[in-house]
Amino acid sequence: MARKTKEEAQATRESVLMAALDLFAEKGYSRTTFSDIAKRIGMTRGAVYWHFENKEALLATLIDFANEREKNIVDEQIPRIRTLEDLRNAFVSHARVVENDPVVQTFEFFLAYQMEWTEELLNTTQEKINELRPNPLDDFRSYFDQPEIAKHFKPGTDVDQLVLTLGSFWVGACKLYLGRKFPSVEFGTRTEDEIRILSTMNFERTIVDGFDLIMKSVFKEEVENE
Repeated sequence: MARKTKEEAQATRESVLMAALDLFAEKGYSRTTFSDIAKRIGMTRGAVYWHFENKEALLATLIDFANEREKNIVDEQIPRIRTLEDLRNAFVSHARVVENDPVVQTFEFFLAYQMEWTEELLNTTQEKINELRPNPLDDFRSYFDQPEIAKHFKPGTDVDQLVLTLGSFWVGACKLYLGRKFPSVEFGTRTEDEIRILSTMNFERTIVDGFDLIMKSVFKEEVENE
């Protein structure tokens, strides 16, 4: 058999990642095997192992792949974040990617609803991700060191807490949106008002309103009045 070119090997690797993502979203991480992934794309299990030594390594690569995909799409629209407007627009762009890019949307759904984390798996995966790229929260925090952004904060603003608050809001909003988007998600018993609110959720507006409310709490008054 002829040896695959670098481009062909990369294409096959991405096919494995996409098959794994689809299966993880359908069945859950713990219930998906390398045999399942190989069968989905017509490969042998050994061929999948040739690209990834184990499922933990595949998961770490998938997380890096999806995050990089989302980042590249947003960077095309906002190459550099220097101002508050840039940062706000970046949040909107990320929301639009989740809404419109099927790979990113499926990935976010998988993490929110079909990923069964254990302490050991979380630690192992994080170690592998750290080998692939810097912590995205570090990049996120660096935005608030930009002079045109930092000058608007109230004295004593805890930037680390601000990053955690924005990140937590993003995760929660994504989970609500994706739970409405994918009908297979079971929410249990809900009131009519809760069902009505979720069914009419505008994800982009939710992200914008939440961002504005959180940032308003740390802005000086002159920024709020601009």
